[in-house]
Amino acid sequence: MIPRPALLLPALLAAAPTPALAQQPRCGFGLGLEAMRQADGQLRAGQAAAGLLPARAAAEAARTALAEAAGRLQGCGCARAAELTAEALRLAEQAGFESAQDRLARVLDRARLSLGLARDRLGREGCG
Repeated sequence: MIPRPALLLPALLAAAPTPALAQQPRCGFGLGLEAMRQADGQLRAGQAAAGLLPARAAAEAARTALAEAAGRLQGCGCARAAELTAEALRLAEQAGFESAQDRLARVLDRARLSLGLARDRLGREGCG
């Protein structure tokens, strides 16, 4: 005879929400993830840029992608990931005002760190 706790486990696992189910339906979650990937690429490009103007242009492109990502994540109910992405957005905005390329690169590195934390959180916990 099977003990009762063993019978409950499959039912509990089936009832547990998965990260994909924690988000709002049709909220553009995939578009938010894509915007995060684009932003990461732009942040990397800004760090590796050969001059201040190309680095600022990359920071501006990252800012646009981060704004898209933060809005999508917020709309999907991913509040903490949206907050971390918005932090990366603020840093990308700040980077556009830096007067030295090395300082701009450091700000973009901090933005990538915040964006990475958001992506890690989504990977571990989903939108919850």
